[in-house]
Amino acid sequence: MNGVLNAAVVGVGRVGSRFDEERERKAVWSHVGAYLALPAQFRLAGVCEIDGENASRFRARCPDVPVFGDVRELVRTVKPDVVSICTPMAGHAPALMTALDAGPPRAAWCEKPLADELGVARAMVAGCEVRHIPLLVSHVRRWHPLWRRFKAVVEGGRIGSLQSLRVAMPNRLWSIGSHAIDLLSWLGGEIRRARGLKLPRLEQDGEPAVGAVFTFASGAAGYLHVIGAKENLIVEAEAIGDRGRAIASELEGTIRIQKFEPSARYRDYKDLGAATVETIPSDETASPFVAMAKELAELAAGTRSLATCSGADALAV
Repeated sequence: MNGVLNAAVVGVGRVGSRFDEERERKAVWSHVGAYLALPAQFRLAGVCEIDGENASRFRARCPDVPVFGDVRELVRTVKPDVVSICTPMAGHAPALMTALDAGPPRAAWCEKPLADELGVARAMVAGCEVRHIPLLVSHVRRWHPLWRRFKAVVEGGRIGSLQSLRVAMPNRLWSIGSHAIDLLSWLGGEIRRARGLKLPRLEQDGEPAVGAVFTFASGAAGYLHVIGAKENLIVEAEAIGDRGRAIASELEGTIRIQKFEPSARYRDYKDLGAATVETIPSDETASPFVAMAKELAELAAGTRSLATCSGADALAV
């Protein structure tokens, strides 16, 4: 077991473990699954769960891994090197701060968003920083090949200087909207101003539905486009520069790039020309959760100093 990190998971519900029960998901899509997929780097030493059904499902999956009902007991008993926080959002801060006080671990991995109040999120990040504990936050699209390529297109000058950026996803500000806002921040740069618009008709599952307009430090405009109900899964982004436009479609796995050309219809105007389409290979067995776990191991070992999505990045969201 030399060099293998003890891992603990707080919360083995959907993203903690049970997403991997869904046969439609071709890749590992949970923290437990990521640790189990990397036996040379991690040993799943214990979990904490207070929901009986979740605990029962986990015991069926990992009968040799102890289940605790208290975070402090989990941390003091198994002494994890890394800890995952996978509770519902309201439990993120209590679980993380308890783990930090009882341990602390060498690195922490928390689900998004950190919290629904900025002060609480700041306290979580500060709690890690004062203990010199790297914090990785699960805005998974930063590890997705399509979005990494789209970022390269936007930043590489293919469409010129960015003028506007639109990210479209379904409703639920915390569950899904936080992903959209992170993409806007990651792709467009620092956000200087934001104005939200509540969309009560699109609210679901007790979460607000909120569209928004942003101003980036560059002067470009950003738009959070809420496309509708959660069941209608559209995830895409449109970046417009002074030389053209790029559109990424997560469903199609494509990036369409068009350049502005002199208009044949209107003098002194330009139209978009024919599209060049890039198809981004996406191995369905490749998992962003496994990629995040590999990065967590590097953070814990000190061979990497900054997470792809750090506490500071999560605070920006």
